[in-house]
Amino acid sequence: MITLELSLRHLAWSNQKFFTLFKDMPDEVFGLKAAEGEWPVGQILTHFAGSGEWYSYCLSGARWTDLKPITAGSIALEYLPIMAKLDAHLLENLSLPDDKLEIEGENGIIHATRSLILSQAVMHSAEHKGQIAAIMKQHGHHIDLDGLDVWTFVSQTKN
Repeated sequence: MITLELSLRHLAWSNQKFFTLFKDMPDEVFGLKAAEGEWPVGQILTHFAGSGEWYSYCLSGARWTDLKPITAGSIALEYLPIMAKLDAHLLENLSLPDDKLEIEGENGIIHATRSLILSQAVMHSAEHKGQIAAIMKQHGHHIDLDGLDVWTFVSQTKN
């Protein structure tokens, strides 16, 4: 059975690969949307890191920063160390007890176990990668998500 540790290691690896895919993309890609009123690709990418900061807050109370909106490939590359730090923090939490945490959210107190927060981080990332890939395909660009899957991670890293 796949472990949460393998899932988080895959998350960290695939996040680095995913953000790197945008380094040479034309700037207009970051404004592409699925439909009017929906978030553009750049905003979803920025949200990716913002949610990583949210999970860090949930796990340790760390406050987040104002992230620069991703509007160009060069900015997407600036996010690589940010994502690496956030993903490392998630991995560090594997060694802690699976305590029930009390989190101050926008709408009141949230109760969640550490493992639930870590699992949500993995699932949230996968959802947005798929969302971005669909938007890109709709506009004639292709992102090969198969190259970022767990099988590829395991074969390339020998995990």
